[in-house]
Amino acid sequence: MAFSEIKGQDRAITILKRAIANGRIANTYLFYGPDGTGKKGIAVNFAKVLNCPNYVDDACDACVSCRKINQGIHPDITLITTEKGEIKIGVIRDIISGMAYQPLEAKKRVIIVDDADKFNLSSSNAFLKTLEEPPLDTVIILVTASPDMLPQTVLSRSHKITFANIQPHIISEILINKFGFSTDNAEFAAYLANGSISRAVSFSTEDVKKVREDVTRVIAGIDGNPGALFDLSDKYTKDENNFYDVLYWFYTYFRDVLIFKSRGNSDLFINKDMKENIFRTNDSMTVERLLYFMDFLKSIYKGQERNMNKQLAMDTAGTKIIGL
Repeated sequence: MAFSEIKGQDRAITILKRAIANGRIANTYLFYGPDGTGKKGIAVNFAKVLNCPNYVDDACDACVSCRKINQGIHPDITLITTEKGEIKIGVIRDIISGMAYQPLEAKKRVIIVDDADKFNLSSSNAFLKTLEEPPLDTVIILVTASPDMLPQTVLSRSHKITFANIQPHIISEILINKFGFSTDNAEFAAYLANGSISRAVSFSTEDVKKVREDVTRVIAGIDGNPGALFDLSDKYTKDENNFYDVLYWFYTYFRDVLIFKSRGNSDLFINKDMKENIFRTNDSMTVERLLYFMDFLKSIYKGQERNMNKQLAMDTAGTKIIGL
């Protein structure tokens, strides 16, 4: 995939192309923004354009370097990912030791750290020394949806590039052309995804649809049973993916209520099919309580990064909702 094939992140791509044109490539970049907005894909493509012998305005995708990077076998391009939810010290030590030598083939060695907020304390300390004095022939790209989880010392040493939510019409186009969605399903999933392509794709699964249906029914009080919130907690906290889906749907529902209070219409709703329920919920909630509850949901997200007890967190959220 070349830059020209990546949709919805023109600003980020323009910044990177300008850096190449001006010969002012930073040693360390921080790509941050919501999940599913193309950060890792653009990082890999940046590695290609930095090393493509045919580069004019984009990677050629045909030379040996581009093809090796596409296949994940280039000896000087490394993608670091998490193992059991964190980036291990052993991986970082291997990377640091490899930096003592010149790149084997590349003009620029590129190290991409996906989910860079998942460093543990040991790996973070070890990598920090590299960020302080990176080799001139090396570009490090930290990719994260949670930059506030990174140490300030890391943030201060990185050139930051923001990735925005992708517009619904672009997501819809991608879902239709790349994933074979029907037009109606693509448009529906694009609005629910809140700017994330990967999230939109996941909406084609029955499991995700079921989680959303359960969450929105409970929040809207369709079942007429306050205890349904705790049943929801018991049902979905055992599976990590489902747990995050529940948090997401809670958050988007209250976000929509907040938008309605602010704008008086549903133009920017994520849950457009839940308009009537959102209108009813609007009558029973103040702005202050909505903001309070959304902040609490964010704190659960961050708490999960630190192994918070999911059942307890969800039960507490249920208590607060009932209190509304």
